[in-house]
Amino acid sequence: MNVRRKSRNMSSLSQSFIRDKFADYYKQHSASILPPSSLKRREFGFLLLEKRLMLRHKGFMNVDGLRSSLCTIVPSDVYYSSAYYERPEEEMKAKGWLGADLIFDIDADHIPTPCATVHDLWVCTGCGASGRGKHPPTCPACGGIKFKEKPWPCEVCLEAAKAEAIKLVDVLIEDFGFSSEVLTVAFSGHRGYHVHVESEAVRGLDSLARKEVVDYVMGIGLEAEFHGLGRSATPDRRVSGPDLNDRGWRGRVAKGTYDFLLTASKEELTKIGLKAQQINPLIKHREVLLKSWKQKGP
Repeated sequence: MNVRRKSRNMSSLSQSFIRDKFADYYKQHSASILPPSSLKRREFGFLLLEKRLMLRHKGFMNVDGLRSSLCTIVPSDVYYSSAYYERPEEEMKAKGWLGADLIFDIDADHIPTPCATVHDLWVCTGCGASGRGKHPPTCPACGGIKFKEKPWPCEVCLEAAKAEAIKLVDVLIEDFGFSSEVLTVAFSGHRGYHVHVESEAVRGLDSLARKEVVDYVMGIGLEAEFHGLGRSATPDRRVSGPDLNDRGWRGRVAKGTYDFLLTASKEELTKIGLKAQQINPLIKHREVLLKSWKQKGP
């Protein structure tokens, strides 16, 4: 009994110490915390330190009110909605949705990297058996099909996520025409990046329109013939592919192919489906072909 009381006291002291440190931080640095745009239209949520409960439906008319609440409530985490509301402090049905930002979540867990087999862990919920990397279809110990996955992204994983974030920003600026001033890139806090688009042009988009944007960014549903890769109707069957200077996915297909062919080995060319009678002359005349493509088009 004495051990339990001592454990509880230590836990209480630890929580008190952590809260005091958070409180000190908010008192000293709350003035430097930048508010989101259209602050009075956002809903805020505070994750409480004591019971790990979420305090929802908070709204503020100005940044001073937000900073004062940080010092009073002393949360461990603070969230704000990507949506805009007429009445942010009401329950969801009564908030009055006005629109929302466009936000992309790039998660290292969803990017295949070779290091995942080293640091990611799976555990069978049926028998507790575990292993590294992606979980198997069935548990080798009990045959179960339910698993808990515990990914732990390393520097390699985060660099892969960073590279995808850079690609995304390029698409948003070059293909969609967004200014860099309406884009914000932030580390998600653990395993990836969030890319925010805060623009009047996207606030009113419905879920179908947002899905179309995502499909475009990911290249879902691309038809080859619409990007200069269709069969020629002429008797010589020549194909005029996309140019390196083309806009949108035509140009991206061209640049991606060009970069691949710069260094592709026989094995890599075989893997994508080319035959030996195509591969050998391609490698032999690679430099001439790529130079011609760059100067005169495909």
